[in-house]
Amino acid sequence: PEPQTPKGSIRSVRTSASGSPRSPRSPTTPGTGPASPGSESTDEELEGMLVRKHEWESTTKKASNRSWDRICVVLKGTQVLFYKDQKTYRTRPEETFRSELPVDLIGGTAEVAADYTKKKHVFRLRLANGGDYLFQAQDDDQMNTWVGSINQQAQVHEEGPGKSQTLPPGSEKKDEPKRRSFFTLKKK
Repeated sequence: PEPQTPKGSIRSVRTSASGSPRSPRSPTTPGTGPASPGSESTDEELEGMLVRKHEWESTTKKASNRSWDRICVVLKGTQVLFYKDQKTYRTRPEETFRSELPVDLIGGTAEVAADYTKKKHVFRLRLANGGDYLFQAQDDDQMNTWVGSINQQAQVHEEGPGKSQTLPPGSEKKDEPKRRSFFTLKKK
């Protein structure tokens, strides 16, 4: 049976490289356990009750419903899912709040909404597609936990396969001649 968390609390679960749940309070030391040094999995899960306001669908379209809703928010890898309550998430994870699709965090950022003064403990989630959400946490600790976790997941996966990817040691291409850009070639 799943342990019950009190309302408003956060439940954080990390999964090891093998996919088995691991308590966030029992860190593994490098070289011990199933994970080798440097192979820490980024599949972090964070769950808690927050109050949400959806402000923008995209950069040009305001959200149709901009009211505050108390919902269960789940950070799972690079996605945020929304549920009516924690019981729905645990018993019927396919049944999201208002049948909403998961929100993709890659390229997004979370920050304390210092400009929003109507409520306390509010942070903003800006998405790569221009979407914008406000979330109200129970206190500053919970707010900072969410902001840190969201940003960590968004950055870890944003730096994945892309232009900033580094090559593994020993795979430097020293023998190949330097390639020139199409626009810098001189006519003969």
